[in-house]
Amino acid sequence: MHPVLVATAAPAPPRLPVALALGMVGSLGEELLAQLVGSMRLQAVYVGVTQSIGSATARFRPWVVGRGVVAVDEAWLCLTDPQSFVPAGTPVRRYAPAETLAAAELARQCGARRLVVVAPLTALLQMSATGLLLDGEAELRLRALGFEQLVVVRPTAAEVAEHGGPWLARLVRAGARAVAGIMLPGYAQLLSARTAAAAIVEAVQTAPTGVGVFGARELMRIVERRLPELAPKKRRWSRR
Repeated sequence: MHPVLVATAAPAPPRLPVALALGMVGSLGEELLAQLVGSMRLQAVYVGVTQSIGSATARFRPWVVGRGVVAVDEAWLCLTDPQSFVPAGTPVRRYAPAETLAAAELARQCGARRLVVVAPLTALLQMSATGLLLDGEAELRLRALGFEQLVVVRPTAAEVAEHGGPWLARLVRAGARAVAGIMLPGYAQLLSARTAAAAIVEAVQTAPTGVGVFGARELMRIVERRLPELAPKKRRWSRR
C-alpha cells in the first residue's frame, strides 16, 4: 500500500511593516524620506501632504493629512523650525515643534506602535546632554499615547546647510550656522544631511523597546562603526 502524499502550502512570508512619514521637508527631512522609501524593510511609506499628488513608485504613497486615516505600523516625524529652508511650493505637510503632540496623536490613530521624532536644530541648542525635546508634562502625554517604542533624535548641523532663497532667509540661516559653529561640537558639524539620515535609520533599528534618545555623538559613533564609507574624512596636516 502506497503512502498518501498530502500537499502542504508553504508558509506565507511575514508582512513587511508600513510607515507613516510626517514633516519630511528641509534637507534632513528629504534625505530621511529617501532612506525610508528606498528601504527594503518597509512595504510602503505614506507621506503626509497638503494636496493630492501622484506617485512614481508603489512604495511612495502620498496621503492628504486629515483625509481619513491610513493603517501603519510605525511613524516618523521630522520637525522643522524657521531656520530650515523649505520651498514654498512643496506639497509635503510641514510640522513645527509645537505640533509634536498633535502629530503623535495622529500617528497613534493610524495604528503606529513606534514613533520616531527628529527634533530641529533650535531644540538641540536648547537641550541638555541628556534631556528630551519636550518638557515634563508634554513628555508624559506623549508616553501616555501608548507607543511601544519612542525614539527621539537630536539632529546635527545639517539643517542649516546653504540653500538659495530670499536674502532675509539666507541671513537667518547664516546666523543659525554661526550659532551652530559655537554651540555644536565638531563631530555634529561634520555630518551631512544624507549621512545623518542614514545614521538615524540605523539607530532606530537598533533602539531598545521603550524610550530612547540619540544625539549627535551617538549618530557619529554609528556612522564610524556601521557606516564607515559615509564617515567624514579626517583632515591631514602636512608639515612644510
